[in-house]
Amino acid sequence: MVKELEKAEIALLATGDPRDQGFADIIAAVIRARGGDIKDIKDTTLPQTALKSEAQDVVDPLAQVKEAYQNQPHTPELATQTHQAIWQARGELVGATYKVTPCPYTQEQLADLEADGKRVGYLPAQLATQQTRHKLGEMFPKMQSHSVKEGNSVTNDDDPSGWFDYEAAIDAPYLDTKEKQLTERVAKDGRRLLSLNEYIVAGQDSKLFTGEYLGQASTWVRLGSRCGGRVVNARFNGDGGLLVNWNLDADDHLPDLGGRSSGVEKA
Repeated sequence: MVKELEKAEIALLATGDPRDQGFADIIAAVIRARGGDIKDIKDTTLPQTALKSEAQDVVDPLAQVKEAYQNQPHTPELATQTHQAIWQARGELVGATYKVTPCPYTQEQLADLEADGKRVGYLPAQLATQQTRHKLGEMFPKMQSHSVKEGNSVTNDDDPSGWFDYEAAIDAPYLDTKEKQLTERVAKDGRRLLSLNEYIVAGQDSKLFTGEYLGQASTWVRLGSRCGGRVVNARFNGDGGLLVNWNLDADDHLPDLGGRSSGVEKA
């Protein structure tokens, strides 16, 4: 039994925990005081690894996906696999299944987009409309915006879905533009304004890949969505809240107001 206590003492010392050091000292004192006379003490050997806390047991289902995407060449296959995993995880939050079609961009196109400060995203057709936007609100309850509630009043000029690209910088492009200036510049660049639905997906993807939302507490963007006929402007807060306003006149322009755009949408 003395040998078993000695094993317990060694195991406690090996944990490096000051509390276990104290228990080891107690065992050592018992061994010195009683020596081989100890016969009735049960095996007190403790496991050498501490039990994990509940927090340690929680695993981010997209951690490996994110790591792979950040550290491997961005091929169409990797982009497809990444967004399939993303939408599988998001679908599980609302009890739904979303199909992700193969990425239509070539590896060279993906590289060119990234070199130009853009990232690709995917919006399932089932989530592209005003009527289904509330599902995004259920997936990301921190947004807490009227625009992601069932029966919301924010319409889209169009309902693009599928693959799209967008400016990945946290601060918005096209700053300090009036509404007409913005649409003209976006069109000249061969692009279109994101719908609110796309902006939400892009903002959540940004949080996933960079730890920050698009426009996080810094810049607002005009979008291809409206409320009462007025173009909406939106941004994310650092806590995940989504702010959507329709308080701007067409001639309003501000240093922290721009737009988010995409190239011709992909199927």
